[in-house]
Amino acid sequence: MVAGRRIRFTAVLVGVVFALTGFSSSGHGHGSKSKGSGSGGGCSSSKKKSTYHSNNNSNNSNGGGKSTPSPSKSAGPPAHAQVVTCAGPGSPKAVLRVTSDVDKQGTVDVPMTFEGANGVVDRTSVRVTLKARETQTVTAPMIHDDKAADVKTCVVGRID
Repeated sequence: MVAGRRIRFTAVLVGVVFALTGFSSSGHGHGSKSKGSGSGGGCSSSKKKSTYHSNNNSNNSNGGGKSTPSPSKSAGPPAHAQVVTCAGPGSPKAVLRVTSDVDKQGTVDVPMTFEGANGVVDRTSVRVTLKARETQTVTAPMIHDDKAADVKTCVVGRID
């Protein structure tokens, strides 16, 4: 009876692995489904381990939900920035507070748009190297500093 449960568990596990790896839509290994699960490379092997551990931890479908937040966290920008002071008459620059959102040192480009009553006045970008979770105050000088008097708003773009 234990052997029957083990076979059923293995069959379900193989089905889940195939479903998670997209085996049927990959176009590889038409007649070798049993080989596909064991020799599918790092991705299949990795997903198989993840599925196996998730099933052991919860014995239901909640295990799949545990791995979902991790990719979405890493998909976010590596840093964020706030405008401390904006450019204006006599001040052709913006001061920004840039904060790292990751756990390692990295360099980011912070895009800055200087907007006026009639649209975009100027654009620039500031390169900042941040340690893990560090905050720095940096200056974003206008390229066309003669247009500083036209600036009404400073907008930080998406940091990639």
